[in-house]
Amino acid sequence: MLRNFDVQHFLSNFWQKAPCLIKNALREPPNFVTPDELAGLALDEEVESRIISNVNGNWQLEHGPFEAEYFAELPEENWTLLIQTLDHWMPEVRPFIDLFNFIPRWRYDDLMVSFATNGGGVGPHFDNYDVFLVQSSGERRWRVGAKGDTNNQQTMINGLRHLDEFESIIDVIMQPGDILYIPPDTPHWGQSIGESMGYSVGFRAPQTRDLLALLLNHLEDNGTESFFEDPYRDQANYSSKIEPQLISWAQKEIRKLSENQSLIEDLLSNYLSRAKIEEFDGDDEKPFEFKELDIENVAIRLSESAHANWFEKADFITLNINGDSCQCDLTLLPFIKKLLNGQSVEIKGLEQQFQKFDFFNSLTRLINKGLILVIK
Repeated sequence: MLRNFDVQHFLSNFWQKAPCLIKNALREPPNFVTPDELAGLALDEEVESRIISNVNGNWQLEHGPFEAEYFAELPEENWTLLIQTLDHWMPEVRPFIDLFNFIPRWRYDDLMVSFATNGGGVGPHFDNYDVFLVQSSGERRWRVGAKGDTNNQQTMINGLRHLDEFESIIDVIMQPGDILYIPPDTPHWGQSIGESMGYSVGFRAPQTRDLLALLLNHLEDNGTESFFEDPYRDQANYSSKIEPQLISWAQKEIRKLSENQSLIEDLLSNYLSRAKIEEFDGDDEKPFEFKELDIENVAIRLSESAHANWFEKADFITLNINGDSCQCDLTLLPFIKKLLNGQSVEIKGLEQQFQKFDFFNSLTRLINKGLILVIK
């Protein structure tokens, strides 16, 4: 649990509304990785890494992977190393991420970790997502403006989009255990005081283009496209004017998709359950079979690395885990809620549900993918 923090007060007054500083929020700050280990991750071509430096006002952005010798060439001050999606490479960070589970899991994006030397930071900027900045070690000075105060002049410097100026409403030196919440469209600028490390818990939001891409893929995969027809044409159109019938047809087609609630639910739920990085290749060992176990003494839980959500239809529940969909009877709702909340759930008493909506085979498939773990 976070200290000095009231969830309801935060959601009512700050979430998506205003930045918020939570002093001394963690009794034990996160300490999952050392600076040397972070640098080691930056050598891996599969890990998304960046180094941002500012020497004598000259901002530079470089993307990994890096060579070990590169770190020896860096100056002593004014640079920071950032590693994205640490939760993929270190699943043991999940309990820390769960501290923020008052925001639904489908909103969660990833965990970024940064190491900064004295004066290091990414510069004055704003993001399009929500983030909780957690001070792990050392100190950083953070200046934060008001949400929406981002109409000031922006400058693109070597791939970095910086705000020229903003007025701070928060100006604080964060210490280990402090948390700073930054909503989207909010200017902020952090600078390390000496060497420091910070964790950034980021939350994504679906965009219009995401939904349109999902609809386009659905149309392509299912061959459900409609084609414009113009049997009304009884006069020549030499000028190539766009006719109102074409506009009406386009509006009708878009409206038909947007009003298909069942389709939107399915597409969004599946999309929001997909991992940022593919995490499971399946089990190379013998496939799991429930019939080989004593159901009376078996429990299951969601893998710490799984991304899951659910929604309720008229007479069943759709469960999505890492893009794998299955349907469940409504009576399984308490079971689904506990499972997605990270709790262990006993299989005993669920035998009658196994044949409904092919739940037995779906559960077996998810276990064999490593998305659900069996506790014997």
